Amino acid sequence: MKKIFLSIVLFCSVIPLQAESGPGRIDNPCNRMNSSDSTTKSESVKSEPNSYAGQSFYEDSKGNSAIFLPGGGTFRFNSADASLKLSYTEQLSTRKLFYGFDVGGKTEDGILSLFSTGNLSPGVNANGILGVQEFFRPSDILDGWLVLKLGYQFAFYRLFNPDALFTNQIKNTPFHAFTNSLSFNLKIGGNRLFAVSAGYNMSNNYDDLDEIEIIDFQTFSDSASGTTRFSKKNTKVRSGDYKTFGQVPVSLDYFWFLSKQPRLGLHHFWRTRINTDNTINGFGSGFYLLKKGAPLLSIGGIVVEVNDMSKLEDSVMENISIYFVVGYNFGKLPK
Repeated sequence: MKKIFLSIVLFCSVIPLQAESGPGRIDNPCNRMNSSDSTTKSESVKSEPNSYAGQSFYEDSKGNSAIFLPGGGTFRFNSADASLKLSYTEQLSTRKLFYGFDVGGKTEDGILSLFSTGNLSPGVNANGILGVQEFFRPSDILDGWLVLKLGYQFAFYRLFNPDALFTNQIKNTPFHAFTNSLSFNLKIGGNRLFAVSAGYNMSNNYDDLDEIEIIDFQTFSDSASGTTRFSKKNTKVRSGDYKTFGQVPVSLDYFWFLSKQPRLGLHHFWRTRINTDNTINGFGSGFYLLKKGAPLLSIGGIVVEVNDMSKLEDSVMENISIYFVVGYNFGKLPK
């Protein structure tokens, strides 16, 4: 408990406490944040609101985040798990309701494994999105929106069991799961966004299994010439007691940028995964380069993350991830 408490204090200490007043009222919450650094020249934009301002990709090494911006879309790459994701939302005619989707794919063994051995353990996921916004209208200081995600994920693992029959030692194991999450996003002023989410889904301990490489040799002999040839095949697998279980993931995210330096955005997050065996806590921070004149449109960022606090005493470096996220925002942008 002491480590968790100290980490929460450390996590919260980087969040600025000084409140700053937001810009004027704009119909779309994404546009209101994107226009926070505007001058008098932007008054014409406020009187004629635009539809979308693009989404974000402020996320952890698993591609998860409570932050969700209800406008436009993104196409992004996360180097932590070599994942690609496409997401898009559209507003209904009421303007308070929005709907959309996101779909992604990745390699379960990470980008280094993909390039070093050529082995691919694919994983895919897809979500339907439904949300409602403008919780605090007509306030210029606060705005909020609620997002419901319902989805499905699939992964394909190579597992090694040395106690099985030789021909069955390497087993291709599929994993299926339905996912759901409910998140609330709160915009404070013009440059801060706080989000919290919780849900339920099936998960597994694949990441905790031992990563090993199996080498198979094959012999070819020619009795006439007395020549013997050898070939080998390398296969990357995981070994150990593979388990599936239900879990409750809880996410806290905080994004902010300096009003005087809107090209630099900071994202801090806390992750808790509660299952029947244990509770796993992790946290991290990301530093993002933002598009000029549109602070919510991130060009790319680098993230430092502690994956599991309980394992820091065993190995610090093995439980710290450093990765980058880059992408492209699209949709209707402010003029």
